[in-house]
Amino acid sequence: MKLVVIHGSMRRGNTYALTQEIIRRLAAKPDVEITEFSVADLDLPFCVSCHVCFSEGEEACPHYGQLQDVTAAIQGCDGLILSGVSYLLALNAAMKNFLDHFAYWFHRPALFEKYGMVIATSAGRGEKAVARYLQHIIGQWGINGAMIVTQNARQQQLQSTSKAVRRLDEAAERFYQRIKTKQRISPSAQNIVVHNAFRAMSLSEITDAPVDTQYWQQPGFVDLAYPVKTSPFKYFIGALTYRAANAGIRLAGRSYKKKQAQKD
Repeated sequence: MKLVVIHGSMRRGNTYALTQEIIRRLAAKPDVEITEFSVADLDLPFCVSCHVCFSEGEEACPHYGQLQDVTAAIQGCDGLILSGVSYLLALNAAMKNFLDHFAYWFHRPALFEKYGMVIATSAGRGEKAVARYLQHIIGQWGINGAMIVTQNARQQQLQSTSKAVRRLDEAAERFYQRIKTKQRISPSAQNIVVHNAFRAMSLSEITDAPVDTQYWQQPGFVDLAYPVKTSPFKYFIGALTYRAANAGIRLAGRSYKKKQAQKD
């Protein structure tokens, strides 16, 4: 069982310590292999929003070389753990920049067979919002129902040591068992909606992202509301979203062509 951990904090403080507690428990399993990366060590420039990852592929990203090892590790893992910290009630900038470089997985989700855990901390507030944000992002990458572990420094002071230890024991064991038993995790309705909005956009005539279009033309993507088994109701939501998005895109396309014709 291969696990990849991305440490999102720029220092080895509370977030790093909490993540290490989870890692220590998982590393005690005889069949677990863990690879760790830290955004602090990647020396990653800011994403410049050049959009070449959409139009030409992620290999065209000017920073791809710095991310090649971590990308390969994530693609080859069974489970992914992301950690982040709440700064001003939102995800810290270094981790956000890391995620920005994987925007193409939001457009072309490719991690459906993997399992996830997100870890977030704060000195006072915001850790739950950060965790939900991380969960949503990797959900759009294809990792459904990522587990959440949070820690608030103020609340932690009021919590007994035995309760805190038990909480981490249970989280690590649950994550391990999910992967080992290949538990099926159903996508959220929100993930279904966003997935089908991108499907409609990428398959439309007005898209300017040929790599995205080629991806969505694959069997299982072009013809299904979601490539992972889920409930009939969620398939219906996906199909409805796709039809509505298609109609909106066609309308926008006709309006755009009309304006262009008027200019000519």
